[in-house]
Amino acid sequence: MQRFITDERTGIQYELIGDYYYPCLTIEHPPVLTKYGRMRERYLREHKKALYFNLLTSGKLYEHLADIDTLACNMAEYLIKGMAKKQGVTEQLKAEDMMRWVGLMNNIRACADEIVLNDIVYS
Repeated sequence: MQRFITDERTGIQYELIGDYYYPCLTIEHPPVLTKYGRMRERYLREHKKALYFNLLTSGKLYEHLADIDTLACNMAEYLIKGMAKKQGVTEQLKAEDMMRWVGLMNNIRACADEIVLNDIVYS
């Protein structure tokens, strides 16, 4: 008897243990997502159910979420740097007036988040 066999129809490999063949399945650990990936998952689950279940059943959900997460993080970082430069938020301002710098950076992050959420996460 063969120890391993492969079902040609499904491509699943089986291992002989005792008298029975058991499927050789592996557990896929989902990637660690930041807030954008988790928000995208929730958006798909609540508002785009067909797309969510298609991605889930095809095994491509976490790949999709990781791609969206990476894209959103990169865009947010780019926007924050650009907005900070345009508004004159520098390290010198941080050293001179910390509270003003914090307020401006919080505003810039909120604006960048809004853009990223509308353009990438909720589209």
